[in-house]
Amino acid sequence: MTPEQMAVRERHMAGSWWRRRMLSVPGQVLSGTGAYNVAKEMLVQADWRVLDVGCAAGSRLLVFDQQVKFVAHSAAAVEPVEALARRAETAFLDAGRPLSAMVSDPGALPFRDEAFDVAFCADLLRFLDVRGAQAALREIARVLRPGANCLVWDLAPADGRFGWWQRLWLRGYGGGTRIASEKSLMSLAERSGFDVAEPARLRPWLYPPIARASLVAKKLPPGWRREGQNLIPPGAG
Repeated sequence: MTPEQMAVRERHMAGSWWRRRMLSVPGQVLSGTGAYNVAKEMLVQADWRVLDVGCAAGSRLLVFDQQVKFVAHSAAAVEPVEALARRAETAFLDAGRPLSAMVSDPGALPFRDEAFDVAFCADLLRFLDVRGAQAALREIARVLRPGANCLVWDLAPADGRFGWWQRLWLRGYGGGTRIASEKSLMSLAERSGFDVAEPARLRPWLYPPIARASLVAKKLPPGWRREGQNLIPPGAG
């Protein structure tokens, strides 16, 4: 991630009093209503190794921890912007929870292959160009075990009968970002080490009140294979 991209990310995520407040736990619950229960819905277990790529101030992982109660430092967060990573680590320490945060380029994660059981990547890919987004997804795929999933979401481009409303809000989130469609993100995931990507259809989103592109990128379990749109289990055919 280039210094210019990190500067845009810091400005967009924490460049005003309101946006800094939205990085808090209450702000994340408000802005990420569609993702509030995803840890439960994905059946994340307390001892799973969980990775949050682009954690911002760490509040999303704290929300998940309230539901799952992670143990033994199994959950890790990475953030390319140093000031945000420091804020996340402080929040984890203040909460007294077994979570860790570190500064890392999403295109070069400091973890061994197949180290995690599930990953989340939210509000990050729009700050990267296509090559950078592909590098980040490839790294996430590398550090996930076979059979693991990554849930991704980000702002979606304006579309449909309320496109004017979305364009109005997106004016405050443009300038240095690349807002991609769900279809293009799924295609990118499948070109970046994941075996299959499907829409996640997360909703609603109260702030900003516009649609999100959301997907689940999957690594198939051992022995499974993909033929066209079909997933074939071991021993079949």
